[in-house]
Amino acid sequence: MSLLVYLDQNILSDLRQRKMEESGVVDFRPFKMALMSEQIVVVYSHVTLSEIMQITKGEYRQEHIDLLIELDAKYIDPLERKLIDVSPSKIWEDYLENEELNSDLGITMLMDVSQLPSRKLSGLPIEESFYELNTKIQSSLEHLLTKCEAQLLSVDIDELNEEQKLFFLRNKMQLDELRAKASVLEPITINSDQKLGPQSFRDMPEIKSLDLHNVDFKEVVAIIEATFKVENSNFNLNDYFDNTIQADVSRAYALMNWAGYYSDDFTKLKKGKDRFNASMNDMQHVASALGVDFLISNDVNFIKKAKACFAYVDSSTVVCEPSYFVDMCSNCL
Repeated sequence: MSLLVYLDQNILSDLRQRKMEESGVVDFRPFKMALMSEQIVVVYSHVTLSEIMQITKGEYRQEHIDLLIELDAKYIDPLERKLIDVSPSKIWEDYLENEELNSDLGITMLMDVSQLPSRKLSGLPIEESFYELNTKIQSSLEHLLTKCEAQLLSVDIDELNEEQKLFFLRNKMQLDELRAKASVLEPITINSDQKLGPQSFRDMPEIKSLDLHNVDFKEVVAIIEATFKVENSNFNLNDYFDNTIQADVSRAYALMNWAGYYSDDFTKLKKGKDRFNASMNDMQHVASALGVDFLISNDVNFIKKAKACFAYVDSSTVVCEPSYFVDMCSNCL
C-alpha cells in the first residue's frame, strides 16, 4: 500500500536541485530518494500552486513545477478531495488559465477585498472602517455577478440541449441567490474601545494562566476554544468558517495563532513579505493535508500547530521533519 506524503512549501523549495547544490544540504538527498520510492506518493494542492504563483522569478517557478514532475506528484482536487493523476505541467497550465479567468471576471479582486476585514481584525493597518470594507466587498461581488450574467446572456439558450438548459438555468438561479445574500451582508461589529489584533487576547489572565506551551498538544485547541467562548460570548467564531472538517482545522489553527501557541508573525509588516498571507497559506496547507499519511516540514512552529490541528479533528496524519520520515520509513522503503 502506498503512503501519501504532503510537503510543506519550504520543503518543496529546498528539494530543488539547484537549491540543494547551493546549500550543500546532504540530508535532503536520502529524503528525496525516499520520496521517489514506488511506495511513496507525493501529493500537492491548490495552495502549493498559489505559493508557486507568488514567486516573482519565472525560472524559480518552473523549478518547482519540474520538481513536482520529477517526484511524479499527484494533485489533490480541492472540491472532491480526490487525487488527480495528471502531469503537474498540465495542472499548472490549467491553473494559470483559471487564474487569468478569475482576474477577468473579478474573482481575484473579490478575494483580495474579502481578506481585508480579517487583516484589520488582526491588527494590520487598514484605514477603512468595517462598514466601508463591507460596502467594498458588496461592490466587488456585484461586479463579479454582473460579469457572470453578461456571459450567460451571451449564450443562445435555444441552441442548448435539455441537459445544458438545466445547467444554464441552475447557474442563473445561483447568481440570483448570491445577489440576495450579498445585499444582506453585514460588517463585523467591534466596540470602539476594543483593541484590534491578538495581543489583547493573549494578555488576558485567563489565556496566560493556560500555560499553553506546557499543555499536551492533543488538548491545546479544545482548551483555547473553551476559553475563547467564555470570554467572547457575543462572538461566534463558527460564523466565519464552513461546516467541514477542513474548516475545523482552519479554525483550530487560527485559535492557536491568536492565543500565542507557536504563533505565526502574521501581524508584522516586513518589506516585500506578506506575513498575513503566508500564515493563511500555512493554515490551508494543514487543511489540504487532511487524510494523507505524512505532512513534512522543517518549520518547528508549523509542525506544533499542525499536530494539534490533526489531534483536534482526530486525524491520523503524522507531522514530522524530513529526517524523522526517512528514519521511520527506512525499514519499509
